[in-house]
Amino acid sequence: MMKNFKKYTLIACSLFTLAACDLEIDITNPGLITEEKPDRPQAGETITYRAQVWVEKNDMEELYGGERLFRQNLEALFRNTTTFWNESTNKFDYRFEWAMGEGDDNLVIYDIKSGVKSQAEYNVYKDKAYGTLNTEKYDFVLFLALRCTKGGLSCGGGGASKQSVVQAYFEEGHDIFAKKWPEKGTYSDLGHEYGHVRGAQDLYQYMIPAENNPVSHVAYDYPKCNMGTGYQEWSDYCSAIFNHNAQYKQITADMTRSTYPKQMLVRITKDGKPVQRATVNFWGSRATFRDIYAEPGNSPYMKKKTDANGEFTINDIYRMFIPDYNNTPNLPPKSPVDEFPFSRWYCFVVEVELDGGQTKCVWLSDLDIVPEYLDGGQQEPYVFEIQL
Repeated sequence: MMKNFKKYTLIACSLFTLAACDLEIDITNPGLITEEKPDRPQAGETITYRAQVWVEKNDMEELYGGERLFRQNLEALFRNTTTFWNESTNKFDYRFEWAMGEGDDNLVIYDIKSGVKSQAEYNVYKDKAYGTLNTEKYDFVLFLALRCTKGGLSCGGGGASKQSVVQAYFEEGHDIFAKKWPEKGTYSDLGHEYGHVRGAQDLYQYMIPAENNPVSHVAYDYPKCNMGTGYQEWSDYCSAIFNHNAQYKQITADMTRSTYPKQMLVRITKDGKPVQRATVNFWGSRATFRDIYAEPGNSPYMKKKTDANGEFTINDIYRMFIPDYNNTPNLPPKSPVDEFPFSRWYCFVVEVELDGGQTKCVWLSDLDIVPEYLDGGQQEPYVFEIQL
């Protein structure tokens, strides 16, 4: 029956996470799956993701020598990003290629003014990049602001054609073409953002120091990965997500839901025997704060009790991590200050109450759940066993 499942011993609460930017995709409203599923690619096949690139006319001419030279450098930039993606340590089933689309409007040149410009001035055109996109020619948008008063990279979802928009703002004096593989540069920073385009989270949001964990007082370990503190390495989580989403050119919340098992069977055992009527608390971690939300007076996000078999079932694991905010109790407030950034939990400290007021804790994270489920190591229901 359920032969493959994850066992957690109660030695130290640890797992993984990583670094780099803001992901602004709305994951709170998954909607319905309405699109026909495309054919899955063959193993080893090259999957190409095509960009429509937006650039300001004066930036291109004054900084990079005009359109012809800029296009040549852009092509080299995409090639370097492709190398970065595939030469980084990975468990990919495919080769992933990043390139400019081949349409006549693959380079959208907008005109503001000469010299340095504010983010607000650029944003007038950035907002237009979220408009209708010809998805027969392009899969996402790369919006470049090359002479901005404030730099920063991020990825936004929710375009009119379901496209993601990579928003890249650079300050005066930054040459986006200067660094090439294997030296870290703009091409690899964009490679990180493209990880968001393909559905991966910023793994550094999972990084919780011991002092920010008032439940078990143990830091949360994390793997090296291009989506965080590593370089030239993809985590198993990212590899699994990219493989799973490979044939879909735009990522929706429906697809995020499909990366989670539908049910989880939690099993508590001691010396191989079920622990009956055990109370189990789930305390969630938040982005930005990078803490376990367990301030004095807070109730656990979930409280469960094992049955006569030492088990209980959790339905809809997607909603466990990404709750329906207006219909779920025990969540951090969103106003007057947003204490629940991105409206999701990143991982949990699972606390088992023992006799004599003692407790034992383990970590539970979708960084484990997702690759195990997608790679076939776990079936339905996902089995999470805690051995006391």
